[in-house]
Parts: sequence; C-alpha cells; structure tokens
Amino acid sequence: MANENSISKSGLDKVFGILASVVAVALCVFHLLAASPFLTLNNTEQSVYHGALIIAFFLLVRSKKSTAGKIFDILLIALTVVAAHEVIVLRNSNVATTMLYTDFQKIVSVLFVCAAIYISYRALGSILPGLCLLFLVYTFYGSYLPGTLETSRVSVYRMATYLMVSSEGLFGSALNVAAIYIFLFVLFGSVLSFIGAGEFFVEIASAAFGHFVGGPAQAAVYSSMLLGMVNGSGAATVVTAGTFTIPLMKKTGFDNDTAGGIVATAASGGQIMPPVMGAVAFLMADATSIPYGTICLAALIPAILYYLTTSAGIISYAHRHRVPAIKRAPGDPTVGQIFKKGWFYFVPIFLLIGLMISGMSTARAALYTIIVCIVIGLITDYKRFTLKNIVALCRDAAESMMSVSIACMVVGIVVGAINITGLGLKISTIITMLAGGNVLVMGILTAVVCIILGMGLPTSACYIILSVLVAPAMVKLGVSLASAHLFVLYFGVIAAIPPPVALAVFAAIGISGGDMWKTGLQAVKFAIAGFLIPFVFLYNNNLVMYHPATASFGIDGGVILTFVMTGIGCCILACAVFGWLFRDLKLWERIVLAGACILTLCNHILPLGLAGLALTVVLFVFFKMTAGKQKEVQAI
Repeated sequence: MANENSISKSGLDKVFGILASVVAVALCVFHLLAASPFLTLNNTEQSVYHGALIIAFFLLVRSKKSTAGKIFDILLIALTVVAAHEVIVLRNSNVATTMLYTDFQKIVSVLFVCAAIYISYRALGSILPGLCLLFLVYTFYGSYLPGTLETSRVSVYRMATYLMVSSEGLFGSALNVAAIYIFLFVLFGSVLSFIGAGEFFVEIASAAFGHFVGGPAQAAVYSSMLLGMVNGSGAATVVTAGTFTIPLMKKTGFDNDTAGGIVATAASGGQIMPPVMGAVAFLMADATSIPYGTICLAALIPAILYYLTTSAGIISYAHRHRVPAIKRAPGDPTVGQIFKKGWFYFVPIFLLIGLMISGMSTARAALYTIIVCIVIGLITDYKRFTLKNIVALCRDAAESMMSVSIACMVVGIVVGAINITGLGLKISTIITMLAGGNVLVMGILTAVVCIILGMGLPTSACYIILSVLVAPAMVKLGVSLASAHLFVLYFGVIAAIPPPVALAVFAAIGISGGDMWKTGLQAVKFAIAGFLIPFVFLYNNNLVMYHPATASFGIDGGVILTFVMTGIGCCILACAVFGWLFRDLKLWERIVLAGACILTLCNHILPLGLAGLALTVVLFVFFKMTAGKQKEVQAI
C-alpha cells in the first residue's frame, strides 16, 4: 500500500513538473507576443494573464508534497483562473460600486484576497503577508481609532472588490509594470546568460583585474556589475560570479567572510546599476511619471560611485592584510584576446540602450534585444538550442520572476489599504512633523524605515510601499522627486546586505563557507558608499544630474565637480574604513581621514566641501610622503 502511494506521488510530481514547464513556456511566449505587433492587449488583460500564469507556475513548481496538498494547490489555481476572468469582466463593465457586484463576484473577491496572502506567505515568508494583514485590520477597524488615524468604515466586501478592480489593488499598476516591462528584462537576462555572456563577463573582468593586488576581488566586483546590469538579482549574481571568484579570493589570502562579503556587496549593487536596475526603475517610472531613460541617467553616477568605492575598499583591505597578487602565467589570455572572442555579448546591451534613447517603447526594445541574443546564440553554438534547454531557459526566467510578480501583486493590498483609508497622507504628515522640517532628520528616519522593511521584503515591494508612504513627505520638504525616490530605492537595496535577512549574503556563504554575521559585517563595510551617497543627492541634485531651475536632467560643470568631489570623498573614506592608504593607518589617522572625507561629501555647501577636499588631499600627500617602503607580499 505504501509502495502504491509512493508511485502515485511520483506520478503526480511528474505531472506537476510537466505542467510547470508548459506554463513557463506559455508565459515566455505570451510576453514576447504581447511586446510584438501581433498581440494587442489592454493593461488590465496583460496584468491579469501575467498574474494568473505566475501563480499557476508557482503552485506547480513549489507544490505541496502530499497528495492532499497538491489537490489544494490545484483548487488555488482554479480559483485564480476564476478570479482572473471576473477581474476582466468587472474592469470592462466599469462597475464603480459594490451594490452592482453579484454575490458570486463578492465571494470570489474575498477568497482570492485570502489566497493571494497565503500564496505570498509560501513564496516570500511572513513579513509581507503580515504587513497585508496589519493594513487590512487598520482598514476594517480604523474607524474606532481616535484623532489623525481615524478612518471611515470599510466593509469586507467593499475592500475585497476594490482590491480586485482598482488600479492600486492586486491587479493594479505594480503588477502591470511587472507584466509589461519587468518580465521581458528578466527574460533578457536569462537569455543573455544562456548564450554564454555570464562566463564571458567573469572571464574579461578576471583578465582585466585578476593580476593586481586583490585582483580576484576586483574581478568579482566588476563581473558582478556586468551581470547585475542585466539580471538585477543579487542572489543570482552571487552564484554566477561567486562560484569562480570566491574560491580564487580565498586562495590568494582573503578569508571566507571577506570573500563572501565582497561578492554580496557587488551583487546587490546590480539593482542600482542601469539599465535594468533590478527592474525597480520601471516601478519608479510608473510612480513618478519620470521617463525610464531619465531615471537610468539619474541613477548612473551614484551607481558608478558605489562600485568605485567598493573597489577602493578592496585595494585598502588587500594591502592592509598583505594579500598577494596572482602572477600572470605565460598562457593566460589577455583582455584583448577575451574581448575579441566575445565582444558580441556587449551588442545586446548597447542595442537596448540605443533603442530606448531613440524613443522606442521599452517593451519593444527589450523584445528586439532578446531576438538579437537568440541570433547570437544560434550563430555561436546552435546546438545548445535543444528543446530541453529551451524549456529550462523558460523555467529559469519564470522562477526568477516568481517572487517579484507575487510581491508586486500582494503589495497591492497594502497600497490599496493606504489609498482607501487616506493613510498615506496621514503618515506623510506625521513623518514631516517628526522631522521638524529638517531634511537630514527626514533622511535618517526614512533610511531606518527602509532598512527595517527592506530586510524582510523584496526590493520591489519595499520600494512600492515606501514610495507611497515616505517619498511624498520628502518631496514636501523640498527634495526633488527623483532624489526622494532614488533615496528610498538605495536603502531598500542596502537593506538586503545586513543580517539577519540578507539573501545575497546567504548565497555568498553557501559558496565561501563563512559566518553569516561576519560576512554581513564585511559586506556593510564594503558597501559604505551605499549608506552615504543617498544623503549626498538628497541635498545635492547634481549627483542625479537634475537641475531644479530648468526642471531638466543633463551633464554640466556642476555635475562633473560634484561627481569628482563625491568620488574622492567616498573612495578615500573606504581607505579610512579598512585602514590603509600608502601605508597602514593608525586609529586616529583613520578617524581624521574619515572626517575630512565626510566634509568633502557635504559638497552642497561648496566652501565646506572644498575645505574637506583640501584636507583630504593634504592627508593623502602626508600619508604618501610618510609611507616609506612597506614590505610587499610576493605574488603567487
């Protein structure tokens, strides 16, 4: 009997596996067609079909182990299909009041809201569903609260149907962005890796930086940057780049925790590096009405500074800890040789940027770059395009998208609750009062909230919530719209680095064998720029290339000066943190140097920034002159 049950479960697993593959392929084909001229859908239809397919794929690929559990998952899929159909019917009928909904539609709405919270618990853990429940409790019982937080009474049916049909609900603007833009870029990253770009990026970064002091770590940083530009997933980037670079770092003298921390820091930066920015750029474009290309332009300088600072920290750490360089072996390929072998992997990236600059729609530009990737793959090695590999590619893209789409859907409950109760305006007013009109206090409060929420939420969900709750309060105090939203994004990304909830760190220690807390601490130290740069552009719009006088974005002398001053301040600050600048630094020297660097970062007050820069340069020259001859470790 037990054997029969085992065979039955095995058969169900196979059926679920086949169905998951079918749904994954359907999901990819659907999005490619939707981005093409051959299939025209409105935003509601695209969001609903995407959401239903993603939920079906998740429940099939992460199904319960027991037979009863699998039956329950099938019922959830059936409920999702029914709910999707009703949403399209309700949206197209323009129903505006619960009095016009049928009893069946009301019941389906309530059941699907409950199902969505449950599915998010299985996919993302307890933080986001817990937030959803908290906001729902406030929606239903806020009428009993006194003072500012009091709200009008909202019934269960009214709330459930509102979440189903509203543009701020389950199938609202956040999921719409995921359906129209984000999935295509996730697929683009998957296809680019599939045709061999991931290995090429690691190889060219290793050839360029691998033979300097701390070279394997530099290779990890810049290969992670190249990978993160297109896939935007910290954990995925860690696995791709770290598998090669972490063992090499350990071989040259980096300890387990530092090796893991460097890769975790570099991989997390992919979510702030244009052009993809972990797909949050599309959510930001939707929330701010700033064009996607402009957001990429605004994010470019801070992202470059993030990686330059990480690189400077590695140089300082490697010299302080006498990490040797790796000798270039006679047969090692040069950067030129590697580039000649795989230059075409850069073509899709530059094509994507060029098409978007030319004014082509983002979705259509992504479609064309995916097609170019496929052509490149067919030319370089057509044998890889077997049915098995193509299905695996589709499943990889769908799995990469699961948590993002489910988060974008379920966070609609929070956003819907904020809108129907008016809580956003109330919270914004309270935060403004707590800050007392002080931008720095506002920034610190926002950073703390971002880090707390970001520890338990995907970056996309964290950004959506805080862009509604916190960013408007910052704008009220005179912070530019782009700076306020990028500030929220940066701290949402940085929150993924410190333990105890740090996906990139967990992925890194799986390869390095390091300790979670020690690896997380090292990652925080290497990511020091990520904590400071947002405060710089909070005060100085030049860092995001925004000019308030003309309400335009672009490069001018002020932007260049700010970039140079902030770059020097951040990079030398990293040296102060790790204790080496031409020689080992004493504690008091590190403190003085750090203070000078922070003054340099206060470049919104130009005399203060220039004074800090002058002091930094004096210290730089002093350390150079007093360095003497430090014994170098022999290359290995």
